[in-house]
Amino acid sequence: MKHLMLLLFLLFSVLLLKAQDTTGKKNRFAPPAVDTGKIRMPAGMPSALGGARATADTVKRGLSIKPSTIDFKLNSGQTGTAHVYIVNRLNKKKQFTLYLSDWVRDSLGAHVYTAPGSMDRSCARWVKLDRTFVEIDTGQTVDIPIKMQVPDSAGATGEMKWTMLFLETTEEQVVESASGLKTNVNNKVRVGVHLYQTPPSLTYKDVKILSFDRADTSARVCHIVCQNTGTVQLECTSYLELSNIVTGDKTKIDAPIFPLFPEQRRVVEFVIPDNVPKGKYSLIGVIDAGTDVPMEAAQEMIDI
Repeated sequence: MKHLMLLLFLLFSVLLLKAQDTTGKKNRFAPPAVDTGKIRMPAGMPSALGGARATADTVKRGLSIKPSTIDFKLNSGQTGTAHVYIVNRLNKKKQFTLYLSDWVRDSLGAHVYTAPGSMDRSCARWVKLDRTFVEIDTGQTVDIPIKMQVPDSAGATGEMKWTMLFLETTEEQVVESASGLKTNVNNKVRVGVHLYQTPPSLTYKDVKILSFDRADTSARVCHIVCQNTGTVQLECTSYLELSNIVTGDKTKIDAPIFPLFPEQRRVVEFVIPDNVPKGKYSLIGVIDAGTDVPMEAAQEMIDI
């Protein structure tokens, strides 16, 4: 019995020695391996795999200015305050000048700018900025309050009004030519924030097609001219559908979504692809301003 106990003791001692590393330190306990492919992290939760460095690497460098659009929706005599936030993730300080400008979209959707307060539908005179210059250090976020005060009169809320807030930075850069001549260049970055004042009493939405025809220059170019006949801004989609009279084959051509101010007219251009065979077609043009607005459509017969 004593020999058996001694043999067991020696065997245990050998196993204990094997569990130690060559430095004489004991191996640390290693947790069981985890299959990370089966782990689902909650939405918005940063993953612990990779640590803080992985999280930091996902932060993009640059400037962020939000929001791009503010609609105050005030009644007469009311005052409202909104906020524009500038985040500087660049490695240098930035300076911005703030100013207002009136603007309108032309028939092709391009912006046309005028002096603040020069348009009939301008609300620039109602906008108050507590500062016109801001300096933002690297890693800093700046809150810029935008105050709008609507006059206490019925005429002030009879129609939608708008203006634009511009944030413009000026940065001097030294450019050296091949001859060694140095020139100072001012690089400007300008961002516009759309400021709208849509009185809550204005709810009527409507759009009309004014004309639908082919362009004079090409049988494969068609134009729809539409107008916002409501009292609020609309977001419109438009498309063209061709049906071959003989074969019944149909082709749909979509146009990008576009906004329409009240009373604004817009020309929507469609180009019929070259792979559409020649023949006689029924052509339907559609303007769609949303589910709560009657859809407008027009039809023509054309030969391609």
